[in-house]
Amino acid sequence: MKNYAKRTLWIVFCVFTGSALFFACAQTAGQADKSAPGSKLERYADKAIGFSIEYDAEKLTKNPGLAGPFVFRRQSAEGMPVLGITAGPYPAGTTLEDTADLISSSLPRMIPGSIIHQVNNQQLIKLTDGTAANYFEIEWNVGGMELIAAFVAAKMNDRLIVSGASDSQDRPMENLTAMVKSLRLDVEVDKAALEAKGFARDGNFVRTDSPAFTIEYPKEFQNRVLQANQIFRAGIPRGSPSMSIAISSLAPGEDVTKQLKALAEGYADALKYVGSDIKIISQNPIKKYEGFDAYQIQIVWRYRGQTTLTTVVDIIAKEDQAILLAGHTIYGIDELMDIFKTINLNP
Repeated sequence: MKNYAKRTLWIVFCVFTGSALFFACAQTAGQADKSAPGSKLERYADKAIGFSIEYDAEKLTKNPGLAGPFVFRRQSAEGMPVLGITAGPYPAGTTLEDTADLISSSLPRMIPGSIIHQVNNQQLIKLTDGTAANYFEIEWNVGGMELIAAFVAAKMNDRLIVSGASDSQDRPMENLTAMVKSLRLDVEVDKAALEAKGFARDGNFVRTDSPAFTIEYPKEFQNRVLQANQIFRAGIPRGSPSMSIAISSLAPGEDVTKQLKALAEGYADALKYVGSDIKIISQNPIKKYEGFDAYQIQIVWRYRGQTTLTTVVDIIAKEDQAILLAGHTIYGIDELMDIFKTINLNP
């Protein structure tokens, strides 16, 4: 039971606190192709989002996994250097020049104890595919370790794509620069790969990988940056309601209802890290998803001690996995329930 609660705690913590470059972990469809003979570099291509990047495959041998806005990540066996790419909604009113301040100022909030010493060498560049981008370098400290980092930020349709690499201060910046500047945003998107992971457009979300399902949501909702193992997150801009969808594994052969209950209670317990006055209004197995075991929990709480929210989470078991439909509102839950009931678990 404790494992399910801990997993859900991580989901909720990331949902409300954000995620940091290089230090989080969503599955993407991609492939790695060898570069020119004799080169140490491999080019990774992601056909679900439409980017590719070269990295030192001989040194960055470890794939620590993905979560939240990360769509690619590699690191050495020793932990450094590390390379990561994130994708999220492009902040309205933000110019490319602004992205250096946006990213550097967010790091201390997202990585407690980190200190930004200075931002260096900021310059607008053209990537090799002709895309305009902002390149900059950072000197910073994380947990007492002095580090350097290189970043490239670019706009791709309505997304902010950021490639970043970090290493010890005594290592050459040139290696990091070469990797992040190799970013290309001209890979042809494979719709099937996109929908496998989960794709939202014009009020419809489609996922074809297991567990496959579709769901409808208000067209007024705007996509938000994914956190933890979410596959969808959206809501009214700077308002309420909002919702997210995450996937969590279930243990085959164990009592499904007990596992769903543990996930629900873990979700409620994790809210204490970002809020207070947490009260579980109700929690029960539910029968509204015909043919599928499900559990619902309703919670009233205060986000960061200020805004009173009602959160409802429906957790549905399918194919040894749990689909977590979570909604948050300052109003009644009827609109959230109307969204949840549009799910088609047999698409």
